[in-house]
Amino acid sequence: MKKYQIPKSSFLYKFSMRFLLLILIPVIVGWLIFIEAMNYFYVDNLLTAQQISMEKSLSSLETSLNATSNAITALESNTEIIYYLDYYSDKPEMLYSLEKNIRTFCGSLYSMSPYLSGIKIYSDSPILLYSTPFEKMENIPLEDEQLDALLSSKPQESVWRVVMDEKRAFPSIYRYQKFYAYNYAKVIGYIEIKISPQIFSDYFELLDSMVGNPDSSITLYHNNAPIYSTDEQMKSSISYSEIQNGYEMNYWKQTYENRLKIPELHFCLIRTGNLNDLNAAGGKVILTVISIVIVFLLLLILIYFSSVASLSKRILDFSSFIRHSDTDNLASYQPDPKYRADSDELALLINAYNEMITENTSLISKVQKMELLSQNARYQALQGQIHPHFIYGTLEAIRMTALQNKDREVASMIFSLSALIRYSISISPKAVTLKDEVEIASHYLNIQKIRFDERLEYEFSIDEELLSMELPSFILQPLLENAIIYGASNSLETCRLLVSVIRAEGTVTLKVSNSGLPITEERLKEVNDLLSGQLEPENFHGNRNGMALSNIRERLLIFFHGNASICMTCDGIYTSTVITIKNHF
Repeated sequence: MKKYQIPKSSFLYKFSMRFLLLILIPVIVGWLIFIEAMNYFYVDNLLTAQQISMEKSLSSLETSLNATSNAITALESNTEIIYYLDYYSDKPEMLYSLEKNIRTFCGSLYSMSPYLSGIKIYSDSPILLYSTPFEKMENIPLEDEQLDALLSSKPQESVWRVVMDEKRAFPSIYRYQKFYAYNYAKVIGYIEIKISPQIFSDYFELLDSMVGNPDSSITLYHNNAPIYSTDEQMKSSISYSEIQNGYEMNYWKQTYENRLKIPELHFCLIRTGNLNDLNAAGGKVILTVISIVIVFLLLLILIYFSSVASLSKRILDFSSFIRHSDTDNLASYQPDPKYRADSDELALLINAYNEMITENTSLISKVQKMELLSQNARYQALQGQIHPHFIYGTLEAIRMTALQNKDREVASMIFSLSALIRYSISISPKAVTLKDEVEIASHYLNIQKIRFDERLEYEFSIDEELLSMELPSFILQPLLENAIIYGASNSLETCRLLVSVIRAEGTVTLKVSNSGLPITEERLKEVNDLLSGQLEPENFHGNRNGMALSNIRERLLIFFHGNASICMTCDGIYTSTVITIKNHF
């Protein structure tokens, strides 16, 4: 009997393959990845909590170590010890004080900390009567490097020494610190405080109670060598300088490390363990969850069938609408009412299509309007070209006639007027150079010189290196016009106009001065109030020149980003308008 095979072109075969490849396999793989990720973050959180617990336990160890500071402070406050070391060290009667008071006092200090097991005071005084707790400096049990560190230490700085005892599992700790006289005037000795190994025994008990992983091992290192470990196999050397506080896990080897450094003692505490010991409980849930997922997958088959059929019908309706649409009169597509609330990719595509139709209609209307505006703009541009050319042509014809009549003064005046008109029409927000401004100012003054004849003299003093400096257009001409109106026009005497542009220490100063009738103090204050922004232009009493000065001020502030200012001065002879531009190189 021939076995029936599902043809590859059938819908059932295609659906089965798509379900297998698009749903079943991705869900299972994704779920396994999710479980691994959850395990990873679970372990990461456990190691973070374990690291925090180790750091908290370290604070108790540091508190016990720092408790010796109280003993050092008590020693430094004892007047009999200070007198013995600094003042009366050569008097035999101090032996009585030593026997009766100082030793009794040092003995009482042991009650300040359960880990304090020894006190010595070293001195290099040749006349000191040495007896416990006082020792000669030559007997201090420090290596040269440690001794140098102690001798060069600052007040309240300590030098630590670690001493291993073969009979004990943990080392003894010695703390050394300078002994100062009153007010830290001078060093009179060196204090040695011995800390019992019991401090580490108690610390490890506290550490085991705070970090709950009994299968881990703990190793204590001093510099690069191990000095204690709960697992003999873990006693391997390390590079102390490369060790950093924190934790690290090797997910492939399933191991982890928590590292903690005690910099004062050059100690490093490393806790190692197996990751499986941390997340063993988490794997019991996986089988239960996967079983629930399989049940949901069966429901997904039915949902998938329904979704595919619905999506297929909507696609067919939309494609049929597009095929039968009139290309000359495109209309928006209105889906079936029961699908209008859908917000999937097909709904987004339909919305995009409808927006495209609406925008296309709007663009067609805009193109037609732009064609009308373009025709109007070409007509206006043609008119704009006729008027300036007519003016320039007329002025040039007058100038040529004047030259033919050998009237060079009129010709020069017409030429300067033409240049002024051309420059005025071409004014734009773009910057011009100082050279352009000086050139147009020269044309303006040429016209005024012909007008006022001997009553007007002018002079330019320009730093040639500044001719390429950029500034807003039409700055000089309004200042010169203002100087002539209030200078040459109001006086029968010869009026001198001085235009100078100089640079000093990164600041450029542009000054226009006239020797005409000096400005009054009241008027000078009003003008400077206008130029400083304290007076609004509409409240200024004057002609359009006040508006021109205000306009220049605003354009300078904008162009030079607030680094330019304008003001007016009067020294009794010259009335000057000064523009200052700072930070200009």
